[in-house]
Amino acid sequence: MIITRLIGGLGNQMFQYAAGCALAHRTGQDLRLDLTSLRKYNLHQGYQFDQIFKGDFRVASKLDLFKILRFRMQRDTRGSASPDPKFFDKQSGPKIKQPTHNYWHGFTDLSGGKYLSGYWQSAKYFEGSEDIIAQQFAFKEPLIGHNKHIFGMISDTISVSVHVRRGDYATNPNVTAFHGICGWDYYHKSMSHMRETLVRPHFFVFSDDVEEVRHELGQSKDVTYVNENHGRYSYRDMMLMSHCKHHIIANSSFSWWGAWLAKAHGAADDGQIVISPKKWFANSPEKIEDIYMHNWLRF
Repeated sequence: MIITRLIGGLGNQMFQYAAGCALAHRTGQDLRLDLTSLRKYNLHQGYQFDQIFKGDFRVASKLDLFKILRFRMQRDTRGSASPDPKFFDKQSGPKIKQPTHNYWHGFTDLSGGKYLSGYWQSAKYFEGSEDIIAQQFAFKEPLIGHNKHIFGMISDTISVSVHVRRGDYATNPNVTAFHGICGWDYYHKSMSHMRETLVRPHFFVFSDDVEEVRHELGQSKDVTYVNENHGRYSYRDMMLMSHCKHHIIANSSFSWWGAWLAKAHGAADDGQIVISPKKWFANSPEKIEDIYMHNWLRF
């Protein structure tokens, strides 16, 4: 059995699932999801896979966790699974802790029952399993109301999604120090490149602070601000992104998946242009390379 720990927002959870799914598929094992860490995680919207996607997602039971980790449950039932001290975090043991933000080549050598703990932010972790991941992450619900209207515009234009991540990136000093924020010059330069490269592109701007973005990027006939999806319905922004033909992403796993799913689900073809920030983490001790797809531009 493979168990993967889910933590963070939707995009991070999707990376964690994708790595576990690929490993389970390669080794012929079942996959289970450990949600215990999300029970005391107050940021973002928690676990929503069953609500959002068509895939078959199975949650790890206490017995599943015990089989792999020999864990001890804390008295606080909201706590995470706690491995037995005899089970070390060596990369050959049952608990595999991600050793780098880049791709870890030891991943391909894993076998047997494993518990994956990390972010696994690279498509290299699920290379060869892309079709399975795309099927699992097929969106469940139809777009309705204003979202359906926006979808019609996206379908009828040379659509470019623009994701401006603010939220805790801007308001939490610790988050800001590590992740950083894409500057407005990044968006102006990226949009200019799209206008010079594509024939009459139309930009669909997604953000958790649309009013500030509107102030910075201004009003234009080729720009539509999407400001309908909030809270537990924020994932609908990813749904709309995944229908766009081209993308300007933030240093955010949310828009990373919007761009990847657009190609995987057929909304974008081989001519897809994805512009990404050249610096993914503002304060990482290592240079981040493997989160980028090989044909993505870096501005």
